[in-house]
Amino acid sequence: MKKLDAATAKKIAPSALMVLVAGPVFLFMAMDLILFVAMSSTRGATSPNQVVDISMEIVICIMTGVLSAFGIRSIWRVLKD
Repeated sequence: MKKLDAATAKKIAPSALMVLVAGPVFLFMAMDLILFVAMSSTRGATSPNQVVDISMEIVICIMTGVLSAFGIRSIWRVLKD
């Protein structure tokens, strides 16, 4: 592994910011989707507004998950080299 000096930190900074912003959003959205699925059997029918909200949450969850994974992969590559 490479020692963390100023040049390495400068390369890692954008990826770290991406992970720090997108990671918690991904976790929040994933937990919200899990809770929706777990509680959907007790709430009855799903309204059209809920369908739109859930589809939007799924898209946001996928995009933030991809951003987080890309940021982690970029950090790993810089530290590995």
